[in-house]
Amino acid sequence: MSSADDEDDIPKLSAATLALLGDFYSEQEQNKQQFEDLKAQTEDDRLQTPLSMTLFTEDWNASQFWYSDETAVLLAEQLLRDSTKETRIAVVSAPSVFIQLKNILVRGN
Repeated sequence: MSSADDEDDIPKLSAATLALLGDFYSEQEQNKQQFEDLKAQTEDDRLQTPLSMTLFTEDWNASQFWYSDETAVLLAEQLLRDSTKETRIAVVSAPSVFIQLKNILVRGN
C-alpha cells in the first residue's frame, strides 16, 4: 500500500464545513469571554443591568435545568423570601433561576 492510498483513507472536511466549524468555535470562545466578564462583574458586585439568557449557553456536558421565566422568577423569589444580608445562596445547575435571582437583586426588589 502506498502513502497516497493511506492519505485517501484520512477523512477530510469540506471547506464549507471547516468554515462552519471555525464559526462555531469562534462563537463558543466569544460566549466564554462574555461569561467570564459577567462573572467578574458579579464577583465585584458591579452588576447594574438585568441579565439575559443569551449570555448563557447550554452545556451538553453538564446537568442543567432550564425553567420558564415564570417558574425561574418564582424559585428566585422563594430563595430570597427569608434571606438576610448575611445569607449566601448558591444556584447550581439552574442558569435560568440564577438570572432571575440576579435580576431581582439588581432591581432591588
